[in-house]
Amino acid sequence: MGVRMERRKKRVFLLSLLYRIDRALPFSKERKLRWYLDLEWIFDRLAMETSFKYYAAAEHPHRRYATMFLERHLNAGHAVLDLGCSTGDVSAVLAELAGNVVGVDHDEASIARARQKHQAANLTFLHMDALEFLRNSEKRFDVLVLSHILEHLDEPEAFLERFKSYFKWIYIELPDFDKTFLNHYRQHLKADLIHTDDDHVSEFDRDELRGMLDRCGIQVLESEYRFGIQRLWCRVGT
Repeated sequence: MGVRMERRKKRVFLLSLLYRIDRALPFSKERKLRWYLDLEWIFDRLAMETSFKYYAAAEHPHRRYATMFLERHLNAGHAVLDLGCSTGDVSAVLAELAGNVVGVDHDEASIARARQKHQAANLTFLHMDALEFLRNSEKRFDVLVLSHILEHLDEPEAFLERFKSYFKWIYIELPDFDKTFLNHYRQHLKADLIHTDDDHVSEFDRDELRGMLDRCGIQVLESEYRFGIQRLWCRVGT
């Protein structure tokens, strides 16, 4: 929901001061743009990290809108694998929507924390390799959840090819490179500060992500772009 406001706005002292400084700086237009893009990146990151301290996990806008999106697709008949579940916050939400949820992660400490934080009859956490688990398990899954996973992988397309045959649907959530023009300015200027996380290998724009899914034979049934996040509900096979 947007906002309505008076046409005449209060003067922002800091902004007025910075305009004066901008006019006085003996820098080229390119150098100024680089500087402002770096400052915006820094403060955007600080604001985002602080927001996760301010909001309770279930009330953060990222999680609330993800839950609303998943509510349209998951039901009690679904068996779900949450790959790279970390401490299980997403898995716990999934368990409220689906019939059975298994969270898998390589990090033993994260799985121990997940088991401590989230306990439900239809929720299991495993410390093991997800592909090994699927190959050796008699259990069959309907949905693969990849919440902030693909952007960390060196070969995300090969990863999808290895996993897709085990599922009917895939939910993908990751940062949206196209959230503003600013990332494209950074890209054009070859800026160093362009990533949303220090461990990210890729920052996907919308066309790039869809192109990769098309090549993998994964069809996007619904997509949503909110708060700098891409959410896609996909069917395996076209």
